[in-house]
Amino acid sequence: MLMLAGLLVCLIHPILSQSISFQSSLENDGSVLIKVQHALNGGPHPVYTERGNITVQSLRLRQAIVSQKPLSKAEQLQIQKLAESNELYKTRITVVANDGTERTFISAVKACMLAESELDDRFSVSLDYSGRVVGVTNVIASKSACEGASAPLDKLKEFTTNVYVRHTEVGAIPDTASFVQKIEREREAQEKGEVKDNRSFLAKYWMYIVPVVIVMVISSASNPEGQGGGQQ
Repeated sequence: MLMLAGLLVCLIHPILSQSISFQSSLENDGSVLIKVQHALNGGPHPVYTERGNITVQSLRLRQAIVSQKPLSKAEQLQIQKLAESNELYKTRITVVANDGTERTFISAVKACMLAESELDDRFSVSLDYSGRVVGVTNVIASKSACEGASAPLDKLKEFTTNVYVRHTEVGAIPDTASFVQKIEREREAQEKGEVKDNRSFLAKYWMYIVPVVIVMVISSASNPEGQGGGQQ
């Protein structure tokens, strides 16, 4: 029982450590730069061009600033063509951390949904317990359903983008102390003989009875001639 209790403590300790690290990362606030590129050519070989930047000024407070330039007439026509061809609108997101390290993520949505929403989209930035960006996805904010309506060019001039920063939530920590105390009480009661075993004879000793029965069955099945000779 003591070994079991020790094992449970060892298993719970990493969870507690992650919880402490998560809290400390929130106290030691940081920022991150997210470079956004998009592909407007469609097809299996996307060509990415600059769309804008997202600066998350405070990971703890989830504050972000979006900087994007208006689309040119050619870019508007490309998005309109992507939508009419039922192609995917792809984004390549490069996350630059404070120490200069970079991570790249690829996201895609249906271009017709983007056009029908009049370029209203959002980026979801996911952080782990240490405050590191582990994922960035681009989704459509509105409930567009690609019904085939052609979006006019004057509705495709500029992106309306919102950014949502989400921290990884640490799961609930089990009440290990109470469980260990319960195990200790049961062990002490068994040592003192206070716990009575009210099980039946079969329930107590089935592990001894079953092997004997199996051996007897196998022995009877392997010696049918001996049984026949006894009957004569």
